[in-house]
Amino acid sequence: MRRSLLALGISLACTAWISCATKTELSGVWKTDSAQARTMKKILVIGIAENDINRRSFEDHFAVALEEHGADAVPSYHILPNPDRLSKESIEQAIHGRGIEGVVVTRLVQIDERQEYVPPKTYVSPNYYGRGMYGYYGRSYEVTHTPGYTINTTIVRLETHVYDASSAELVWAAHSETFNPKSIDDGVASVTRKLSKRLAADGFTPGK
Repeated sequence: MRRSLLALGISLACTAWISCATKTELSGVWKTDSAQARTMKKILVIGIAENDINRRSFEDHFAVALEEHGADAVPSYHILPNPDRLSKESIEQAIHGRGIEGVVVTRLVQIDERQEYVPPKTYVSPNYYGRGMYGYYGRSYEVTHTPGYTINTTIVRLETHVYDASSAELVWAAHSETFNPKSIDDGVASVTRKLSKRLAADGFTPGK
């Protein structure tokens, strides 16, 4: 079910399995081998979201994660306050004269919810601690029953693109999958940490 993007999408995913651990994996990572590939000291962070509060939350988390790897990150709502009017022209105008070298754009691709039923099982366990011959034979085996249960898995898939600000050329891209986020902040923190770490490893942020 898709009712919104980014943080709101993650909030929907949280209802599926509150007690699970949150992890994020990256797939389809691509980076350019052209001259446009360079370390970006100042980056504009844009989260595409229908809800402005969620947009701001995502951008703040991503900015903090990028700064942990040596970049000066600017959430777009600081200089692009109206999310309904984001366009190539408005972005170019906003970054002009601010020293911004890269633009990161993230959007929701899909929320995938799955259910897996694990059937009940019966285990027969040997027990050798009965007292006396009759007690031994009477308790030689103990039967344990486990009921069936359902495993709910929710995967939030996002797409992230990085552009060189001077040329508007795409220089890096990746898809991310965040599994069973416990909360909005938990899910957003997981994906932004993973993306920022990979961007640093690929040489797009200064690193520390």
